[in-house]
Amino acid sequence: MLDSIMDMAKGQLLSTITEKTGLDMGQAEQALPLAQESITEGITGAISGGNVDGILGMLTSAVGGGGGGLVENMVYKGIAGNFISKITSTLGVGEGMASTLSGVALPMIMEKIGGATQAAGDTDGIDQDSVMSALGLDAGSLLSGLAGGGAAGDLLGKAAGMLGGAADAGKGAGEGLLGKAADMLGDATDAGKDAGGGLLGKLGGMFKK
Repeated sequence: MLDSIMDMAKGQLLSTITEKTGLDMGQAEQALPLAQESITEGITGAISGGNVDGILGMLTSAVGGGGGGLVENMVYKGIAGNFISKITSTLGVGEGMASTLSGVALPMIMEKIGGATQAAGDTDGIDQDSVMSALGLDAGSLLSGLAGGGAAGDLLGKAAGMLGGAADAGKGAGEGLLGKAADMLGDATDAGKDAGGGLLGKLGGMFKK
């Protein structure tokens, strides 16, 4: 789903990046997949660490709904730092230019993701269920398939059930279930590095659906 969001915003992003940073079109085109990678890694990392509220605050801020300020959001800061590192190593530009590029591109992309999240929900608000829906994370079924044996597999199986049940729960109950499931994903990574790492890799792949 993130692929679709990026594709729809590509023309506007490229035009704005070249206009405001001075990078040429080729460099701008190279930067977009790096931005997408950084966002995917940042969001999956926040989910595995149980920081669902950080994701919600980031996207709420991106669409102008408060949430504590986008650039002060810890999930966003992690994404931006990762993106800057990727840009400097891949495009060979200085950190100053990479920071400028990050400041231009990432807020635009986050606004698009936030808008898609609002559209995916029953209201204009942003909550866990609408984020999962907008990014194509059908956690109830997909995590069930990913859960393997052992301690990590047991935790992932429980997390999958909780995430699936949250879709049918009321708003308050659903948010609680999703938060607990996110905590379990983090525990699963600690319980089995191979299983947890594999899950995060597959979660990253889901963003491309």
